[in-house]
Amino acid sequence: MLRIGIILLLTTVASYAELTLPALFTDGMVLQRDQKVPVWGWTDPGAEVTVSFAGQECTAKADADGKFMVRLKKMKASTNPQIITVSSGDDSVEIKNVLVGEVWLCSGQSNMQMSVKGSDNFEKEQAAANYPLIRMFLTNQRATRELQKDCKGSWKVCTPDNVGAFSATAYFFGREIHKDLDVPVGLIRSCWGGTRIEAWSPMASLEKFPAVVEYKA
Repeated sequence: MLRIGIILLLTTVASYAELTLPALFTDGMVLQRDQKVPVWGWTDPGAEVTVSFAGQECTAKADADGKFMVRLKKMKASTNPQIITVSSGDDSVEIKNVLVGEVWLCSGQSNMQMSVKGSDNFEKEQAAANYPLIRMFLTNQRATRELQKDCKGSWKVCTPDNVGAFSATAYFFGREIHKDLDVPVGLIRSCWGGTRIEAWSPMASLEKFPAVVEYKA
């Protein structure tokens, strides 16, 4: 039993120490222009972390829980695909094909969830959807009462093959911004059709109304 306990402990420590970034920080992402951009993740408590991007190099030290955050300096829009490198000790993570432009959170219920595939004139829209500077982060749906530090999802470049799964509202909005401003556009789709408004409220506020928290549709 003691040997098994030691093995489990070592496995837990090794897993915890691994340099990890949120799903949002993956290949194909877009960073917000003209703003200090936060880059965060998890590693060994107290470990030093270095983030490099577009000639910048920022360092931070992870807190007692292993979380770290740096803020990149303000950057102008850029269509040049670049690499974010995050390193801590012997661990290193590269995020490729990163652009700088406009980033918008596209959240809501059924009106935001409706896909381009379900919109009018889909075949025509699909054929014209060749916008490599428009990317959408598609989140997976997961219900939980606990505040989450991360989500599951991935960035997709706008192509005729990918656009069908995009939120129609977000896509057409992002396309207009891209045409008007001539900068890359990142759209973060976080939506769930048919959900109750309580699901979008902080649990701390809902706990004041036990009947609401316990309600099951």
